[in-house]
Amino acid sequence: MRRTSSVQSLVAIMLVCITTSGCLSLAMQREMIEDMREEPVLIEKEDRFGWDYTFDSSTAVNTIMYSNETKILFDETVSKLVIEFRAQLPYSTYIEDLLGNETNEVRYVDVKLWQPGTRDISSPFWEARATQDYPLERFTFGKSDFILGEWDLVVEARGYGITAPVDQLSFHDHFEVYATITKPCIRFPEIDDVGECTFVSDLKS
Repeated sequence: MRRTSSVQSLVAIMLVCITTSGCLSLAMQREMIEDMREEPVLIEKEDRFGWDYTFDSSTAVNTIMYSNETKILFDETVSKLVIEFRAQLPYSTYIEDLLGNETNEVRYVDVKLWQPGTRDISSPFWEARATQDYPLERFTFGKSDFILGEWDLVVEARGYGITAPVDQLSFHDHFEVYATITKPCIRFPEIDDVGECTFVSDLKS
């Protein structure tokens, strides 16, 4: 139905071009084209930050250290925060039983999220530490929990990644941590592809 309407409008424009001339014709064409444009659409879109990392230390002797951090801007438009965390440390339970808590310093994943201006001087807003397998867990926070400004998402981890001649003896420590914020986003149908939009916060800046 919409396609038929568009075709009819184009035919009308062509007829106007044939029967009129000069500025009046151009003005009428512009007005008709403006009428055909779709209205901008306001949607909620997610912006994701974080890492998906697999250790590869090549040998059973050495562990690999991994650290990373990123900043996440919380403005007045952010409505929700979801943190996802998972760690896979194969055979960790058995190694703990054999060696004791020392393995907490050999194989671990430590993640912290700091509010603006609080890093290293107070407790983090959120944190998680895994020294054994940690199943996927999601933590959800609402607008009332947020302080405006740049937040710091920080990860420090240590693990093994061994590829042995025998597959059954191979293992690779792995973790995923993502912080996803939700913000309003405006989609302009005439210029944006499907799934694309412009954050309202970007339009204000």
